Amino acid sequence: MNYNELKNTVFHTAIIGAGAGGLFCAGSFSRSPKVLIEHNTHPGRKISVSGGGKCNFSNRFARATDYACANKHFVKNALAALKPQDFVSLLDEAGIKWEERKDGQLFAMDARDIVRFLIRRAREANTQILTDTQALDVKQENGLFVVNTSAGPIRAQRVVLATGGLSFPALGASNFGIKIARQFGLNIIPQRPALVGLTFEKSLREQLFKLAGNTLNARVSCGEHSFEGSLLFTHEGISGPAVLSASLFWKEGEKVTVDFLPGEDAHALFTAQKNTAHTFSAALHGKISAKIVKALLGELDNKLPNASRTEIEKAAQLVNRFTFVPAGTGGFSKAEVTAGGIDVREINPSTFEARHIPGLYVIGELLDVTGRLGGFNLQWAWSSGFSAAKALEKLF
Repeated sequence: MNYNELKNTVFHTAIIGAGAGGLFCAGSFSRSPKVLIEHNTHPGRKISVSGGGKCNFSNRFARATDYACANKHFVKNALAALKPQDFVSLLDEAGIKWEERKDGQLFAMDARDIVRFLIRRAREANTQILTDTQALDVKQENGLFVVNTSAGPIRAQRVVLATGGLSFPALGASNFGIKIARQFGLNIIPQRPALVGLTFEKSLREQLFKLAGNTLNARVSCGEHSFEGSLLFTHEGISGPAVLSASLFWKEGEKVTVDFLPGEDAHALFTAQKNTAHTFSAALHGKISAKIVKALLGELDNKLPNASRTEIEKAAQLVNRFTFVPAGTGGFSKAEVTAGGIDVREINPSTFEARHIPGLYVIGELLDVTGRLGGFNLQWAWSSGFSAAKALEKLF
């Protein structure tokens, strides 16, 4: 579509952002003319690299309790409107191969298949896709929305903001959606990196620096939330699935507790082997790497044979209840997703239209809805995009 055609067309809907939510929304209703605006050269760029190129596109067990949101009921309508099995059925119809992994995680065999499917579906639904096109601002004029872009102004009866969060800035993440939401007076919950590694303060980082690259099974707790799974020591702190999930609920200044021996009582093990093991690390042989135990306990490790009750309790606490206050996170560049965003109280949970701005819709990660690790966030993109599409389809 050339500039003159753009200038002379009033679109039914302009969708800003051709990521997961924007692409799926565009393909889920056929009202035309409709335009999808993307600043990257290729749509679905983040999808292409997600899951190590496999794309963890959903989770079979996704439910409302898997999401962090100020209103725990907000996500229910959308998840009911498009369930994980509904999306799987679409992939099956398109002949796209996928597999189920641990805990209901659903992966494509090739993430590029998902992207091609979404693009094809959007085009078949009468969507004009504009790539390498930067949205600059959004205004209302004469009863229409005007999206000023690097290709010229685009006029539409309705606008869908699907610009995502701030994670993966190297792939083009920006704060454009938040800027427009603020411009229209929508309340914003402060954004922060989520599903991201946690960093140690200097002294703890120096103490555990040599553990970088070591992994073990652990339970990581933050407030009322606990997650068991793989934990990875890094040069900066800790990462891995259990840590990433816990990070979703961590706020600056709060404590995090790690149980390096979930399901077992370190105090009982130490007491039972006090007279036979020469070190605390030896008492945990076959359960935790001696290197990890020695780093956690320091000089205390060698005191087991003559350890006092207090020393045994301290050693057990360092193993079962290792508590610290993170210095921070790995930041948006390493975060899987962005927590915070547009306050869900501003949005109709059935249509995803802004309650006080008729014609303005918001979907996906741009909202203050964040899922756990394991395919939940892409499911939210599909479900919220689908709900908005069904509402838009009813409008002339």
